[in-house]
Amino acid sequence: MHIQTIVYQRTFNLGNYSSEKIGVEFAINQGESANKALDIAREMVEEYHSENVKRLKELTDFCGISDSYQEEINEMIPTKSKQTLAEKTIQFINSCKTKEELKAWELMAKSNPEILESYNAKHKSL
Repeated sequence: MHIQTIVYQRTFNLGNYSSEKIGVEFAINQGESANKALDIAREMVEEYHSENVKRLKELTDFCGISDSYQEEINEMIPTKSKQTLAEKTIQFINSCKTKEELKAWELMAKSNPEILESYNAKHKSL
């Protein structure tokens, strides 16, 4: 018997009744190890999922998700940084070089007094 195709799939729980199914399929040549192909496929799927988790975290930070929902996301998504959404937003505000760049953060600043204070200070300095 010769195995010609290796398929590895895994479903990851993202929390809040959401999941992500990632899979990879390999065609292997005669004499190649099916076990090695499965190990490589598993590593690829795990690595891809890890990158997706990072992108999801960055997206939720950027989009201004509410603090209570952000806390839920922080519990679901492991991260080394415990910075809050407000802290990261203030960092973005402080890195603005022009009033036009800063204008993009105006709406978010109006919804949070801590951010608004930083926004106004940066606006004055520009």
